Amino acid sequence: MSSTRIPVFALLALSSVLALSACTPASDDATAPGGSGSSTSSSGATVVDDDGRTVVTVINTAEASAGGRAFQLERDDDEWEVHVAVGDREVEVHVASDGTTVRSSNDDDGIDADERAALDAAVTTLADAVRIATTQHAGGERLAEVQLDERDGTWAWEVELSGGTTVRVSAADGAVL
Repeated sequence: MSSTRIPVFALLALSSVLALSACTPASDDATAPGGSGSSTSSSGATVVDDDGRTVVTVINTAEASAGGRAFQLERDDDEWEVHVAVGDREVEVHVASDGTTVRSSNDDDGIDADERAALDAAVTTLADAVRIATTQHAGGERLAEVQLDERDGTWAWEVELSGGTTVRVSAADGAVL
């Protein structure tokens, strides 16, 4: 009888170790090159994953909170500032760096009529522009700012990355300009 107790106790001990190791925090392996997660920098700001999923979550959270369509986004220390068009008004929504929590929201000024018309005509959303730009320039650059901008009669999403790269994405069809 004692000969079967030792293997049983060994299995119980091993299963306990495995169960406890599953409870420990994950390492940053998901944020290594080729990973799919996001991590927090030393400043506390979330580093954008290569495909922009965190920023898309930020945009979706802000739009749902304000009840409108986002047209400008910028990183502000440890949070995101998202400008959302709601009718002829602009709502400024501050979202936590992970994109899941609205920290504050306030009704700002009225939205410029030309910008509102361009936003209404845009087929490509701000979230689409982020996806397109981060696909074009995957490589760890953090997204710094996105805004709807007009040049030479063409409206485009101007996506600025932290390394100084700017990607212009057509608001009409999503083409990289």
